[in-house]
Parts: sequence; structure tokens; C-alpha cells
Amino acid sequence: MAHDAAARWNGRYTKDGSHWQNRRPRQLLVEFAHLLPESGLALDAAAGVALHGLFLAERGLHVIALDISEVGLRLARESAIKRGVWLETAVCDLAHPWLPANYFDVIVNFRFLERATFPMYRQALKQGGLLFFETFVKIDPQKEYPEHYLDPGELQTAFADFDIIHYGRAEILDDQSRPIKASEQLVARKR
Repeated sequence: MAHDAAARWNGRYTKDGSHWQNRRPRQLLVEFAHLLPESGLALDAAAGVALHGLFLAERGLHVIALDISEVGLRLARESAIKRGVWLETAVCDLAHPWLPANYFDVIVNFRFLERATFPMYRQALKQGGLLFFETFVKIDPQKEYPEHYLDPGELQTAFADFDIIHYGRAEILDDQSRPIKASEQLVARKR
């Protein structure tokens, strides 16, 4: 499975790398950027081309970007060099995560769901560290690949012992104002 995911994402980034690099960081991160520390260590999980990691690095954080795609991470390093920021990258299958305890000041996870990361994020954040998490939530129980979608409220429950700064839902609507996709968002601080 991991090999298939790596091949799929490597193919996407090889074909459309500049498209991915020209995207903007998720609005959730931009909107709550004022909470970020001025220095420290951040993890960009399932980073792809590290849009979020680069955003964090430009704000003074040292960033480690993890992803299954070596092509995406190569593009991330190229962008970091052009921008003159510090960004380390490592190819990693987050289906089997291990992160050091009390290590990161910030962890960002956007549009990626691997439930095995929940306890890893909990232990890897320092006390007072920030978690930014946004990924798709189930709105159609018949949707293919249900393991890629949060159950409604799952994210809030998984980090209930954190100080929740923001919890919300964003929807993409069709032309009749019916939701076709939805994501749940969390900004939380480890106690």
C-alpha cells in the first residue's frame, strides 16, 4: 500500500509539481499564524511540497517536512533554497509513525488522515505546543475509502485534553448549496 501511495504521489508531483508549488497554505494556518512562536521546531506531516512548512519557516521556525513522496520533498527543498529558509525533509510512511517525545513546538497536518499519528502527535508536541489539523470528514457514508475520512467530531474527541483554540468545519458546496466535501479543523495547544 505504501509503495502504491509513493508511486501515485511521485507521479502527481512529477507531472504537476509547479501547480502544487503555486498553491497557497490552508486558510486555517494563515488565520491563526499569530499564535505561532517566533522560533522553535515544527513538523509538517504529509508535507507534499511543504507549502505549510515553508510558511512556518518564513516565520522563523526550523521545519522538518515528512512525506511519502521523494519527488514532493525534492520540490520542497528547491523552494526552501530559493526562499532562503531552513527546511529539512525526510521520506516517511506515516502509516507507521514514530516521533520523539516532547520534541516539536508546532505540528501541522493538512488533508491527510492516518489515525496512527494521533498518539504520536500527542507525545511529540512539547507542553504548550500547537497542533494545526484539518482533513476531510465523512458526509456520505457510502463514500469510497472511508478510512480516509474522519467521523464527525472525531478530531475534537482525539485531542479533547488539549486546550482547543478553534474547532470548526469547512464545506465545499455544489450549485444547489449541498455539501459535496467537508473538512474538520482543529487548532489546539497541548497542556
